[in-house]
Amino acid sequence: MTLILEMPGGCAAARRYAATTLLRDWLGLEVALFSSDRRDWYLHDSEGRRHLRLPDSFFSQAETAWRAAESLPSLPLQHWETWRDLPEALLLGSTLPVLAGEPHEEVRWWKQEAGEAYLGLDVFGSAFFLLSGYEEVVSPVRDEHERFPASASLAYRGGFLERPLLDEYVEVLWTALKRLWPGLRRRQREGELRFTCDVDHPYEGSSKRFSLLLRAMAGDLFRRGEARALLSRLTRRKEARRGNYSQDPFNTFDWLMERCEAHERTATFYFIAGHSGGLIDGCYDIDEPFILSLLEQIHRRGHHIGLHGSYNTFRDEGALRQEREALERACRVAGRDLPVTANRQHYLRWDGAVTPSLLAACGFTNDSTGSFADQAGFRYGTSHSFPLWDWRAEQPLEVREQPLIAMEWSVIGPRYMNLGRSQAALVKMQELEARCLRFGGDFTLLWHNNQLVTPWDRLALDFLLSRDREVVRADLAVAVR
Repeated sequence: MTLILEMPGGCAAARRYAATTLLRDWLGLEVALFSSDRRDWYLHDSEGRRHLRLPDSFFSQAETAWRAAESLPSLPLQHWETWRDLPEALLLGSTLPVLAGEPHEEVRWWKQEAGEAYLGLDVFGSAFFLLSGYEEVVSPVRDEHERFPASASLAYRGGFLERPLLDEYVEVLWTALKRLWPGLRRRQREGELRFTCDVDHPYEGSSKRFSLLLRAMAGDLFRRGEARALLSRLTRRKEARRGNYSQDPFNTFDWLMERCEAHERTATFYFIAGHSGGLIDGCYDIDEPFILSLLEQIHRRGHHIGLHGSYNTFRDEGALRQEREALERACRVAGRDLPVTANRQHYLRWDGAVTPSLLAACGFTNDSTGSFADQAGFRYGTSHSFPLWDWRAEQPLEVREQPLIAMEWSVIGPRYMNLGRSQAALVKMQELEARCLRFGGDFTLLWHNNQLVTPWDRLALDFLLSRDREVVRADLAVAVR
């Protein structure tokens, strides 16, 4: 069955983007889209026997102050007790925060009389707000790395950053559609854990740079009082100068691939291929023998390679393009001629008004930068992939975003969520994973190769990768104690 969606006029490309992503891409429905002179969203069948109306709250307000602060939703948000109206909807709680919407005149968010229904939640306007990164384009707040921080986001301040709110909105919409058209069928998808690794430091920096060696030696000797560790570091540096990194504590790649393979998972490794930010981009070169050998091993073992766009490339198309070409060149030298189409920005630096269009211009088809550095959760309100929005041309791009849900350091780092290497940290990651899978989305996890330095690190990651977690639960419990 083909449904017909009549959309209000104005912001036509943005409206079509939101409706297409939700109805066609995610739900897999056949829908014909038309702009009209209506003041609401109007879904109906070709016979006109049944219809669903939704308010046009977000766009109608934002059009008069497009990309201005007054167009942003304000706190506190309204909350809808969905269990009263649509108890069969798949949600995380009995109430739902409302980003945009307008209840019926009887103060009801859902009203149905025979084949006519009204859903007071502005699902499509909210979808555009979340997927386009509208808030980040409007807000001037940035941290020391010019990133929009979680602490400034509406999701964090409103207490729903750890909820895939847009996925819940889609479930509400689907429930409403099923009430009207019981025979309707949707696209079904099972989510999975997607393991990724950002290769910031493939080996200790002290193996490459003398200044870093002196600093590390001082730490070994004076702060930690470990003369044996100092001698071991000097031995590793000597071997590294010969090209042997087998004893380097950051060289955990073989272990990572072995554990992924043992649990029937594939990994994506993102490599830095330039130094636009200087030392902050690490101290390795993409064409050095150790890295070339690593690229060959990753591809040969069936894993994936992506670019880790260096520090300043999030606003520099030329540098980003050069780095993509450098990584492809290195892959060819390593004997693997493959296009590099996946990207994640170093330090998760992102400018929503600029970076998406740069990725498209440089030939990328996939990005996975989409998480806050200071807080794990659902930056875009979803764990499903979606096409990025181009704020320059105000149209959707071919580049798809696979949201990053959790970075290990966001959860355990003292400057961020500060859960430490603890049971609480592991529980938090499992909770986020369960929420992704509940809605058929993917739990995209980032764990750096140089953050596997304690027994807890390896056991925790192996636990998350495992499809039978009881096998490693006991060992992990011992490590936590």
